[in-house]
Amino acid sequence: MRTRIAFMAALMLLVGSPALATERPEPFHVGQAQQVGRAATTNSMNGLYVSPVDGNVYIATVFGDEITVHDPETGAVLDRIGPERGVHGPDDVFIDYDGNVYWTEILTGHVGKLEPDGTVTRQFVGPGVNPITMSDDGRLFTSQLFLGVGFWELDPDLVAPPTLLSDSLFINSFDFGPDGFLYAPSFFTGEILQIDVDSGFPVTANVVAGGLGVTSAAKFNSAGELHAVNLAAGQVVKVDFSGANAHEVLLDIPGTIDNMAFDISDRIFAAAGGDNVLWRIDRRGITGLTREGFGLPGGVAVSPNGTVWVPEVFSMKGFATNRRPSAAWYDVSLPPGAGFAGATTVHADGHQLILATGVGNAVQVFDPATGAVSLDVRTLGGPTNAIRHGSKVVAGQIFFGNVVNVEDPTDVLIDGLAVPLGLASDGATLYVGDWALGNIWAVDAGGATLLTSGLVLPEGMTLDGDRLLVVEPPLGQVTAIDLATGAASPAITGLDYSDRVPDNFFPFGMMAGIDIGPNGSIYVADDGVNKVYEFRR
Repeated sequence: MRTRIAFMAALMLLVGSPALATERPEPFHVGQAQQVGRAATTNSMNGLYVSPVDGNVYIATVFGDEITVHDPETGAVLDRIGPERGVHGPDDVFIDYDGNVYWTEILTGHVGKLEPDGTVTRQFVGPGVNPITMSDDGRLFTSQLFLGVGFWELDPDLVAPPTLLSDSLFINSFDFGPDGFLYAPSFFTGEILQIDVDSGFPVTANVVAGGLGVTSAAKFNSAGELHAVNLAAGQVVKVDFSGANAHEVLLDIPGTIDNMAFDISDRIFAAAGGDNVLWRIDRRGITGLTREGFGLPGGVAVSPNGTVWVPEVFSMKGFATNRRPSAAWYDVSLPPGAGFAGATTVHADGHQLILATGVGNAVQVFDPATGAVSLDVRTLGGPTNAIRHGSKVVAGQIFFGNVVNVEDPTDVLIDGLAVPLGLASDGATLYVGDWALGNIWAVDAGGATLLTSGLVLPEGMTLDGDRLLVVEPPLGQVTAIDLATGAASPAITGLDYSDRVPDNFFPFGMMAGIDIGPNGSIYVADDGVNKVYEFRR
């Protein structure tokens, strides 16, 4: 018996020991991967409304480029209304009693209308159109925020020109009260404004409540009680008008809440965009109708301790050992230097992270253990990606077609690019991908040398020994580039990336990220299926 055990032990040492086993051969297929985190059914969440016609919950998602329709009892997705039906990058949504679906396109500046027979009408108002609602007598209103300023009344048929009512209000998702006034959240001041839409230009707006933090929505129930969303605190509250600001908290989550709506039974539905969770509040309690998960995974980076970091525009999650996040950060509209500002790409810089977001036009050096920000630059020309290169933090600028030193943008490392995107560095040589032209450049003290060309819309990249791993989303693969010869070969196949990009956004959408962990695993983000994969070697 002992002889047999000794033989088996020797056999394990020869062929089964992790230390002596050979690496699995490439190319890997996606079916061989382990998942990090979980996939959500939505691609982030913004405005929402409960249809008075079918009772379903309609959720707008700007970067998901669609309106999703949900069962109010189960949260199940019943329909997806996207570009093929005329909807582009919707930020907020409203449905009238005839079943007409209205939405705002914050990036293009259009307001759209989808009639029950499929007829679509779009009207340009101005960049930043955000909230939308209709009065009881059928008058339609919208307002600009973030990308413009303007409060407008619209023709419900979207034919007659818009009427400007104010050019100084910074208001978000609003609603008419039983007194006929419009009640709107003042996003940056934490106040509720009472607006007389018939008072002439500029309309009269009076503060009627305060102390609501970063306020993103104000909605009435059938009893005429006003409720509001404190985005930064992740709260839905019943508003106190007494002046004491003793608002009653009805929902309080660790993340952020974008918007809320009532159904005809006065049940509250709230969209937690950073987590992709639709919440329902009723007499029975609080219910999460959709499972938390990735909605728009972009970049991916692995810290020295093995934590996998994945940003999704307005949030970032860290995963240590399993599918549930061990850490989470949310964009709560803090001033520069005060905290996390959102991210679409992430790069591990020791135990710190280098974050970039074109949405917020920010590059940050961020400590995920404390939330401290040691570098925060908001003056670049559309940062697409940022990494550490030697002593510098460098970033691609889409508006200037170059890669620069973030702290001194006059220090240009390479220019003349169509769309700078993928970045990797060994400290001496910087590798830069041109998404539009399919080129990879090697940049060192001697200048820029073309490493390889002919790639198909290359996105994220990372060094892996003597080769460069590059994600090619249209091919559904990760390609290995030999650093000595420039020769290309598939390293991972079977990926399924989304080609849906909202109008007026960066042409590549979310950058498909890739990184190598301290255990040698390859980590890849795939926004087509909202998954992050680990390929173990």
